[in-house]
Amino acid sequence: MSELEIKKLNIVSMIKGLCAHCSTNSSRPHNCPVQQISARVQAIRGVPLIVNSEFKGILFSRV
Repeated sequence: MSELEIKKLNIVSMIKGLCAHCSTNSSRPHNCPVQQISARVQAIRGVPLIVNSEFKGILFSRV
């Protein structure tokens, strides 16, 4: 798993902690802003910028 994917998973897990339903993985259907934000974070695509073997960020491309 790439450094970018690891960071995205960490961010999504922290964001999901803001909603009681999302944080407990409840099967109860609900619609909250947390779901929308976490989906947008998971959809981030780009080229990782690595300097001296250290992850520095991501370069986005315009499609």
